[in-house]
Amino acid sequence: MFDHVSLKTTRLSDMQRFYEAALAPLGIEKKFFVDRPEGGVAGFGRERVELFIIGASGPMPTPLHLAFRARNREEVAAFHAGAVSAGGADNGAPGIRPNYHDAYYAAFVIDPDGNNVEAVFQGRE
Repeated sequence: MFDHVSLKTTRLSDMQRFYEAALAPLGIEKKFFVDRPEGGVAGFGRERVELFIIGASGPMPTPLHLAFRARNREEVAAFHAGAVSAGGADNGAPGIRPNYHDAYYAAFVIDPDGNNVEAVFQGRE
C-alpha cells in the first residue's frame, strides 16, 4: 500500500546506526546518506529506498509503530538481536503472537527515538 515511509529525528547518527543493524538481517540495507546543513537523510531498502530517516531540529517527533516484513522466522530473531545490540530496547522477544493469529511470528524493539519497531513473519514454517 505504501511506496515509502519517512521518519524525522533529532538523533540522526543514532537512528542511522540502529536501523543499519536492525534491518540488515531482513535484507534491508542503507542505500545512501546525504549530509545537509539543515539535516542529513539516510535511505534504506531492499531493491530501492522505502524508508527515509531525516535529520531535523526542534522537538522530538511523536513515536509511532513500524512493522517490517520478514521472509522467515530466522530473520525475525536476527532483527531482534541486531536491534538490541545496536541500543534498541527489547519490547517483545521473537515468538508467536496468538492474539493476532496462530502464525503471527514477531519481535518488537524500541528505537533511539522511542518508535516501536517490529519484524513480522506471517506464515507457517
